[in-house]
Amino acid sequence: MMGSFWLLLLYIQMLSPMFVGGVTRVYYLGIHEVNWNYAPTGKNVLANQSVAHNLKASTFLQRGKDRVGSTYKKSVYKQYTDSTYTTEIPKPGWLGFLGPVIRAEVGDTIKVHLKNFASRPYTIHPHGVFYKKDSEGSLYPDMSPQDQKKDDAVFPGGNYTYAWTVPEDHGPTADDPNCLTWIYHSHIDAPKDIASGLIGPLLTCRKGILTGSSQRRQDVDTDFFLMFSVVDENLSWYLDENIALFCTDPGSVDKEDEEFQESNKMHAINGYVFGNLPDVTMCAGDYVSWHLFGMGNEIDVHTAYFHGEMLNIRGHRTDVASLFPATFVTADMIPSNPGRWLLSCQINDHIQGKALCGLPFFFQCGPVTYSVIGDAALGSIPTKNVPR
Repeated sequence: MMGSFWLLLLYIQMLSPMFVGGVTRVYYLGIHEVNWNYAPTGKNVLANQSVAHNLKASTFLQRGKDRVGSTYKKSVYKQYTDSTYTTEIPKPGWLGFLGPVIRAEVGDTIKVHLKNFASRPYTIHPHGVFYKKDSEGSLYPDMSPQDQKKDDAVFPGGNYTYAWTVPEDHGPTADDPNCLTWIYHSHIDAPKDIASGLIGPLLTCRKGILTGSSQRRQDVDTDFFLMFSVVDENLSWYLDENIALFCTDPGSVDKEDEEFQESNKMHAINGYVFGNLPDVTMCAGDYVSWHLFGMGNEIDVHTAYFHGEMLNIRGHRTDVASLFPATFVTADMIPSNPGRWLLSCQINDHIQGKALCGLPFFFQCGPVTYSVIGDAALGSIPTKNVPR
């Protein structure tokens, strides 16, 4: 009988995730309501025309009696230095409304201290890491005891600490890149929470990739994180508020009207449309890691096409990454063609009839900026030898 008991304990231990020594990485995140502008330049940048003078852009971005326009109230994750939530840690402009990047290595523990400054309950729920029931951050009828339900909703003004771990069997395999692309998001009602803006990137890395307790990778020059998604503002918790705030005649709005609904579907990269994403810059010879993901529903099929450069995805050289809802792709690049190149979604409906899922991005080195689109740049710049 005792032998069977010890065999059972051994079996349970074998099923448990394997941990190796790591560090605890602490994040202080606040949820805030903001007014987000999908086109802050007021232009279709790619066509070099104002929204008012560009038919495609005005369909989505022109404010009117029954049109919201380019600005929507949203909720976003912001990162702070400590528990006072007074000093925000800045993030690159190209991250858009995405939350801050959360990074950890195999063996690490991630602690997220979440404080809700918004007007309704939200959570944080991760993909790609291990968590216990009281750190799932997902509301559903699971019959859990009350002491394991506190993570289900962080109410306005409230806070909660989530703890996640990265066991060996959740990390990169021998054939994977050094860091894998994942996400986190609010999960009160996931489609509505994400449409409202609460989503961000998460990386799980091999041990030794991050420099000490810092978040900087020592194996690449830079990481870029891009979400391709038709952000459906019709699903947002703030739709009624956005109508009241931004439509010039809110009483005339028919929320069931197909044209109104279409005007609220923003074909975006990180929350920017029509080339409004801020510059994504790098040097020729840099080792660059791209972390790409898609979110949404059946219309969210995207082909992220990198003009002028090649990627390495799962051991294959390509210039296109295929993205679907809730898919995550890690791609490596060593750029070699300095100039101004386009990154676009090649789905016909996205690049022609609707808002272009595209952004011009730049390769630059020092003070030199090349601004040639779709052609080889003139001149040359020094390159670096970066080990693969």
